[in-house]
Amino acid sequence: MTESIPFRNAGFCTAAVEGFTLVELAIAMFVIALLLGGLLVPLATQVEQRRISDTQKYLEEIKEALIGFAVANSYLPCPDTTGDGVADPTTPGVCFSAEGFVPWATLNVAPGDAWGNRFRYRVSPEFTNTPASGACSSTDGRIGLCDTGNITVSTRTASKATQSIGIKLAAVIISLGKNGYGATSTSGDLRTTVPPVNVDEATNANPARTTFMSRTFTAASDSTLCSDTDPAKLFCEFDDMVTWLSTFTLFNRMIAAGRLP
Repeated sequence: MTESIPFRNAGFCTAAVEGFTLVELAIAMFVIALLLGGLLVPLATQVEQRRISDTQKYLEEIKEALIGFAVANSYLPCPDTTGDGVADPTTPGVCFSAEGFVPWATLNVAPGDAWGNRFRYRVSPEFTNTPASGACSSTDGRIGLCDTGNITVSTRTASKATQSIGIKLAAVIISLGKNGYGATSTSGDLRTTVPPVNVDEATNANPARTTFMSRTFTAASDSTLCSDTDPAKLFCEFDDMVTWLSTFTLFNRMIAAGRLP
C-alpha cells in the first residue's frame, strides 16, 4: 500500500505563483513605464501633427472665404480690430486698420487655430473698396486690374539672407503657431511676448509690418546658441504658419465670376 506524503511546501509555492517579491514588482513597473513612455511620445507627436494639419486646413478655408467674399462683394473685408469676429468697418471703405484679426464671424470660418489663438490678418488697403466703374485707376483707392498689393512674404536662404516668395500680395493670414509668441487667444488673452532672439517670429507678430516671414519649422533651442540672422549659428525656434492671397489669384477668380474687369 502506497502512503501519500503531504506536500509541505505548498504554501510557499502558492505564494510564489500568486504574488511577486518587491524586487520583481519594481522590475515589472519599470518595464511598464518604459513601454508607456514609448507609446506616449509617438502619440504626442501624432496629436501635434494633427493640430498642424488642422491649422493648415483652417488657413486654406480662410483664403477661400476671402476670395468668395471678394467675388460676392467686389472688395476684401477689413480686419477685425475689436475681437468680436466682425470686419471693422463692415461696409466697403477705408479700414480702421489694415492689420488685425481674421473677421471669422463675417467670413463664417474658424475663430482660431488648433492651439486656441486668433489668426492674424493684413489686407492691402486698395482691395477693401468697391470697384470703380469705367477705366481702372491706380490712384482711385478701389479694386481694379491695375492695382497692386503692398504686402510681401519672404523666407531665408541657407546663408540666412532674406528672399521674397510673394510680393504685391492682396492679403496675408498667419497662425503664430504652438508657442503662441505674440498671439492673442480666442478668448482675448495675450500670450507670451516674442523673445528678442526670435527675429522672424517677431516680424510676424508686429502689427506695423507689411513684410512677413515664412520658413521651415525649427524646434526650440538654447537662445544663446541660435540666431535668425547669423549664418554661424542655428536658426531660432519658428513655428508660424503663413498663407497669402495673391493679387493675380484674386483677379483670376473675380474675372471668372464676372466681377472684373
